[in-house]
Amino acid sequence: MIVKKEYALASITPSTKDVTVFSFKSVDGAGVDFAPGMFAMLFYKNKDTGEEIGRAFSIANAPPSDSFEFMVAMIHGRLTSKLEEAKVGDVYCISAPYGALKLDASTASKLLFLAGGTGVAPFFSMIRYLRANNDRIDVNMIYSIRYPYEIIERQELESFGTDGCGITITVTRPQPGDGWSGQTGHIDAEMIMKYVPDFAERVPYVCGPPKFVQAMKEALISIGVQERAIRAEMWGE
Repeated sequence: MIVKKEYALASITPSTKDVTVFSFKSVDGAGVDFAPGMFAMLFYKNKDTGEEIGRAFSIANAPPSDSFEFMVAMIHGRLTSKLEEAKVGDVYCISAPYGALKLDASTASKLLFLAGGTGVAPFFSMIRYLRANNDRIDVNMIYSIRYPYEIIERQELESFGTDGCGITITVTRPQPGDGWSGQTGHIDAEMIMKYVPDFAERVPYVCGPPKFVQAMKEALISIGVQERAIRAEMWGE
């Protein structure tokens, strides 16, 4: 049985041209303890028709918290079109937590994150959690986006690197004059070995669109990573 609670929209923050960060705070003030990397179900109910629309989003903030932060690609879908019209104070329902993409800091000291698009959200949750708890876990992440302007929460992401996280961003559709001088191309086995030479010592996590997740699994397996060791979550874009 899905248990839903009311959450009020606390803030709406554009992060990129196409991604907006929404923060929802529990109406009753009660907190939710979840493992970093998990997701929540967000529900919108039409007051006139009673129709309810629900969609899953990775939780981007760190636990425990009385709020949920979602990094939402505004794709004009059934639910995202409602969020386009949302105002601070609007009340939605949220059910959480769910998912198997969980950070277990007690059993791993070295981690590999492979993220595509808004699939970076659960890794924000994980790194924010590690930072808040001063956990000195070795994190190395490769983040794939199409264009430089699509880098979500770029300033904070870059700050992770100053804290010792290995952060590599690769742009798959570089354009003349876009100002990008970093890595380009899709993540593949060669790129993983280049930027994460000790990949075999790390617990691999993957999150992004289905084709991205499948490609990452194939790349990891091709360089000797056991499929059962790969922790993955797929999201539509």
